[in-house]
Amino acid sequence: MAKTKPKVKTEIMPKLGWAILLGLSLGLVSTVSFFWYFQNRFYPGVMIDSVPVGGLTLSQARAKIADNLSPLPDTVLTLTANTTSLSSSSAQLGFSYDFETTLGQAYQHGRQGKWRFRPFIIAQTWYQGVRYQPKYQADPDKLAEFVKTLAAQVEDPGELPAAILKTSGVASSLEIRPGKQGLLVDEAATLTNLAQNIGPENQTWSAVIKATQPPLSETEQQQARDRSLKLIGKSIFFKNGEYRTAVSDRDMIGWLAFPTGTNQDKLEETTQSIAKQIDRQPQEPEFTYNPDTLQVTAFTPPRDGLQLDAATFQTTLEQSLAEFEALDPTSKTKQLEKELPLSTSSPTRSLGETNKLGIQERIGLGESEYAHSIPSRIHNVALASSRINNYLVKPGEEFSFNKALGDVSKETGFQPAYVIRSGQTVLGDGGGVCQVSTTTFRAVLNAGLPVTKRRAHSYRVSYYELDSKPGVDATVYSGDVDLRFKNDTGHHILIHTQTDSKKLYMRVELYGTSDGRTTEIVDHKTWDARPAPPAVYIPDPSLPAGTVKQVDWAASGIRASFKNVVKDKTGQVLREEVYTSNYIPWSAKYLQGVGQ
Repeated sequence: MAKTKPKVKTEIMPKLGWAILLGLSLGLVSTVSFFWYFQNRFYPGVMIDSVPVGGLTLSQARAKIADNLSPLPDTVLTLTANTTSLSSSSAQLGFSYDFETTLGQAYQHGRQGKWRFRPFIIAQTWYQGVRYQPKYQADPDKLAEFVKTLAAQVEDPGELPAAILKTSGVASSLEIRPGKQGLLVDEAATLTNLAQNIGPENQTWSAVIKATQPPLSETEQQQARDRSLKLIGKSIFFKNGEYRTAVSDRDMIGWLAFPTGTNQDKLEETTQSIAKQIDRQPQEPEFTYNPDTLQVTAFTPPRDGLQLDAATFQTTLEQSLAEFEALDPTSKTKQLEKELPLSTSSPTRSLGETNKLGIQERIGLGESEYAHSIPSRIHNVALASSRINNYLVKPGEEFSFNKALGDVSKETGFQPAYVIRSGQTVLGDGGGVCQVSTTTFRAVLNAGLPVTKRRAHSYRVSYYELDSKPGVDATVYSGDVDLRFKNDTGHHILIHTQTDSKKLYMRVELYGTSDGRTTEIVDHKTWDARPAPPAVYIPDPSLPAGTVKQVDWAASGIRASFKNVVKDKTGQVLREEVYTSNYIPWSAKYLQGVGQ
């Protein structure tokens, strides 16, 4: 009889499966419940110092540790740099617990790293516990002041290499300074180190030290000299309409950084200095006058507001410097002309709103410079300018400079200055008046008005060629030596003058109503040059014997002429006026003392 296999108790298997499934389900529910409960709480076993925070929310933990942490210890922080040290107490530096950093680190325990490892970290923490020491922080301002105090005690800024041109255009006045290396505290890096490492015990930290630029080597000094020599005698001229400024070789040499590059701080200094000279708010017009007598009691012309585009200007300075440095050594270029980058803003009121005389805009401008004038001449230029300032010329009227100026004498405030009289340069009341008549002549030419009387000077006067070619001048003297023009515009013309006795610059502006006419000076030429005669020495008993004083300067003789072309608004020529001057050769004059 064959053996039969015993029956397997298969009924046990379903029960075991259900048990396992139930266990897994309970474990999953428990795990989910655990993580759900602790999703916004510290995990079990987490402590801050000796304060358990497991199971607490951030706000609960914050309140608990604030109540249970021990008071801050009284510690000393010492900062050293080379042989200098500085100490301060934790109280002076405003030490406090950095709750937020400590809470943040403790809260992230068990929440970082790969997911499969987190349950083990949480279980281990629950079983063994983990302690986070509280972080400390100092008051940022007090800590920064602490570092700054030490930095000031040890600071040795050294000296940057530099080139100094003492006298413009004179190579022998160039000085190359090689510089000196210094040591400075890197305050930012030192603060970062301190802030990251502040603790509850006494601490000594070394400040972060950085060295400044080392001095130039002999080779680098020679290279600095070569760079600087390329700039001596050079300049950059900026112009925008009537607005102009210039920078000299001294300025440009000051922008050089060594061994290479440019000094941006120096470039910015130059830019800001020029911006201060140029920047201005719009000027509103003012015009007060007596309609019966035509006496003007107040006149302020409208002026656009100006602002220098500093960024563009500074870039142009740097580019111009590079242009000069790149020039071939044989180049004769002495000056670069650049556009002055300006933005403008208009007044809210027009000049035409201030009057009923037809004075609406500027129709003519004349300018001149008078550098090297003696004080009495400067005084006379300002006085003569004020005499014709705000003078009104009626439609169809002929303006006489001498009539508008009035008496020129000591009694009317003029001082003795050198004038041309009877072919000689002598001291006389009113020297400098011709500066004003010349500038007025230039304004009349610019306005396209018909000149009815004008006489050139007997010889070339250096003041009138500072900013103009020879021949654009007009002399006046009491009597018939006059400057006259006719107002053919059909409206009143107002003559407005301005002088700057510091910059030795003046301008004459003519205001009226433009009929669209334009002017242009063409065909300027000079010929028949004749050398100056020998110097003349004039005995002067008022000067001590042996004293020599120059009172006049040599000038070569020359003939000059130019044509002023006046066109109407359609471009048709209205007039072509040729002005000719014959300047005789002029000797230098010296007073030679023969007195006791």
